[in-house]
Amino acid sequence: MIGSLKTVEVALAGVAALLMLLIAGVLGGIGDSADWLPARAPRSNAQAQSAPHVPVAELASLSNTWTSPLFSTDRSPDIALRKSGQASSLAGLTLTGVILNGDVQVAFIRQKSGPALKVHRGERLPNGWTLDALTPLQARFVLDGRTESLSLPVLKLPPPSTQAPISLSNESAP
Repeated sequence: MIGSLKTVEVALAGVAALLMLLIAGVLGGIGDSADWLPARAPRSNAQAQSAPHVPVAELASLSNTWTSPLFSTDRSPDIALRKSGQASSLAGLTLTGVILNGDVQVAFIRQKSGPALKVHRGERLPNGWTLDALTPLQARFVLDGRTESLSLPVLKLPPPSTQAPISLSNESAP
C-alpha cells in the first residue's frame, strides 16, 4: 500500500509527522523557561553625579515664545478674536442648508474664510449673532435688538432653448 502512495502524499505525511512532533514538544514543556539577562550592578554615587544636568526653563523665560510665534510669517502674535458684541453684520456668511424636523432645527452656514458651521436654533455664532428663527428657506439672527436674515440661494434653470428638437430621418433600415 505504501508503494501506491504518490510522492506528494509522502511529503505531506512527512510534514504532518514533523508538526505532530513539534506540538508534542510544545505541550511537553520545550521553551517554557525564560532566559533572563543578568541583573545590572548598582551605579556608584560618582557615576550618578557625572550624568548630564538637564536645565529646567522658567515660565517667564518662555514669554518670547507666545509674543513672537515661530510659525507666523511676520513673527507677530495672533490676532485675538473680536468680542461678541462687536460684530456688525452677517457679511461673509451664506446659508447653505436647513433641517427642520420636529424639535430639531439646524442651519448650515458657510463662512467666506473658515470652516462651515452647524447652528441649532437658540445657539450663537462665533461673531455673537444668535439663531432666532428658522424657515425652510431663511434663517433669522438677532444681536442686541438688531435682526438680520440669511436666505438660501435659489438656483434658476436656464431659459428654454429656441432651437428645434433633433428629429430622425424617415429612411428605412437596410
